[in-house]
Amino acid sequence: MTTIDINGKAYPFILQFKNIKNVHLKVYPEQTVLLSVPIDTPNEWIDRFLISKQNWLCKQMGLYASTAAIEKEPHTRNGSSNRILGVQKTIRVLYASHRSIENIDRFLTVYTPEAENQAAVDRQMNAWWQKNSKMYFKEVLDRLYPIIGKHGIAKPTIVVKKMKTLWGSCSPRKNRINLNFYLYKASVPCIDYVILHELIHFLYPKHNKDFYDFITIHMPDWEQRKRTLDYETVLGV
Repeated sequence: MTTIDINGKAYPFILQFKNIKNVHLKVYPEQTVLLSVPIDTPNEWIDRFLISKQNWLCKQMGLYASTAAIEKEPHTRNGSSNRILGVQKTIRVLYASHRSIENIDRFLTVYTPEAENQAAVDRQMNAWWQKNSKMYFKEVLDRLYPIIGKHGIAKPTIVVKKMKTLWGSCSPRKNRINLNFYLYKASVPCIDYVILHELIHFLYPKHNKDFYDFITIHMPDWEQRKRTLDYETVLGV
């Protein structure tokens, strides 16, 4: 990994030469730039292309910086903020004799006998998030699975784990879909998009015409959902 200069500041930059026809430029929420180009693309063309995209890159970095300032608090603290299913939540940490977490209205309330123990509060939140995100993702999977189930594909299992640059991935050999721990922040339409995307890979492993034709039939606005996901949802907490 190298860096790219955007408005006088260096950001992580990944350049990939791939067997593709089109150029793909992406900015991840943690402010890493990824450029994928066809294998035979000249370096001079890449330099000119990145210069032409400076204004767009600068705008994306600004959007992510403002969002990350709110959401990337590394600990669960009183007054901090996070999103669940696209809804902004204010976190409250309150003393109680038993551990529990309530997600009601605009508040996510952590009840704990160790309110002053930051590590214990963080562990409690991580365990709750892991359990509830997986439960929700499985409900979405059950709802969307018939789209591919009628083609003879067995229902895959779901694994939730922290990933740096992917919202989801799949392993047909293990009959498994991996979903990002932080995807639970995203709105319902965006989560539907990620899970359907991975389900379709059991039918069409590559991002080819068949894949895009299939997802467009079953989710005509998938591109808008993808843009919303990439622009508004932060990978880390």
